[in-house]
Amino acid sequence: MFCTSFAWAAFNFVAAVAAAPAPFTAPFVGGGVYQASDPRLKDYAVASTPPFSPSVYGDYYVWRVDNNTVGVSNATAVEAPLGLTNYGSDNTVYPYFEIEKPCDKPVDFSSEYEGKGTFKKILHILFENEVFSWTMSSPYWRVLATRGKLLTNSHGVSHPSLPNYAAFIAGDTFGMAAENFFNVKGSTIYDLLDHKGIDYATYAEWYTPSNTSRGPCDCNQSPFMGPLDGSNPDWSSPVYRRLDVPALLFSSYTTNYTRCSKIYNATDKFAQDVNDGSLPPYSFYVPDMLHNGHDPASDSDYLHQNDEAGRWLLSFLDLYLPALQEQGTLVVASFDEATWTNDSDAVPNNNNSIVTMLFGSGVTPNTMDDTYITHYGALIGAINNFGLGSLSRNDTNVTNGDLTNLVW
Repeated sequence: MFCTSFAWAAFNFVAAVAAAPAPFTAPFVGGGVYQASDPRLKDYAVASTPPFSPSVYGDYYVWRVDNNTVGVSNATAVEAPLGLTNYGSDNTVYPYFEIEKPCDKPVDFSSEYEGKGTFKKILHILFENEVFSWTMSSPYWRVLATRGKLLTNSHGVSHPSLPNYAAFIAGDTFGMAAENFFNVKGSTIYDLLDHKGIDYATYAEWYTPSNTSRGPCDCNQSPFMGPLDGSNPDWSSPVYRRLDVPALLFSSYTTNYTRCSKIYNATDKFAQDVNDGSLPPYSFYVPDMLHNGHDPASDSDYLHQNDEAGRWLLSFLDLYLPALQEQGTLVVASFDEATWTNDSDAVPNNNNSIVTMLFGSGVTPNTMDDTYITHYGALIGAINNFGLGSLSRNDTNVTNGDLTNLVW
């Protein structure tokens, strides 16, 4: 049985400038978001990939597009009109797609409880796009496995990358089957955390908060930021991507200035918060496109991009793990999805088998666990650890696993 859907909006960038679609939750203008009618965008082309085909889900998931509200690519951070420029001649804007699950159940705050309290803090570090066997072929990841617990039956929940990031914090992919300027209208773990008064943060490499009318630390919705990563020319790309930051995918987060102020440039803030003990109970660290394994280093090739990620994580643990462990932090290092070495995620897609490693509090080094777990199980672990209630989605399905059951 499907839910009643809202009206679909056909994509027509030029015509829609004069007539806005029916009101819905669009992001504020600023922080990488502009009105399509802005004359400064006259030389920008439009790139648009809908989240999914309407025929796939009927009315279970639905989307619409606000052609007046667009995100502007910023690939090099070199000053230009709007303070933005793009590599090559690809000056691109991305229309704002809103995605919704009309039959979504409400957040269940009544099911809050004391929680297991297994960990004082949980820190997620997210990596990109490699199947378990490919990742573990790297000597760096084999060394990393000796420093923590390797989960040998861990799985992404979808393809491509973006819906997996939504799954981490919302317990659903909302039907997304592509990557663009998507915004989900729905609740997340941050609603549960706020209701219980538990603090959180996101630390993203190369991220720069926006100074808007709402304040100096607003959400920056730019699809890309920072310079090109300088890696192999065939794979060179902007070092920062919005889609890798889970919180930015949800309008329930980005329309709230207080929440936006809790997304930081990792270089400016992370070391300070770890060293002075102020890292909040629930946090994400988002490495850049070299450190997360998406791109190869300049002196390597595509097949060895996981080496770069492994080297980075070893250094990260050398710097921060002693303090994090002392503060009772579970560090969860996980890939978003599994792809073959030829970058294909087609069927049979390796059962979306990914590497997840646990470090820090409650973890016995150089151990393995073959318990089945998905990204939803990571969310379930946080909910059960802090006693947060329920989002009434896949966080209620115990077959997805539970991180709190995999330690001690």
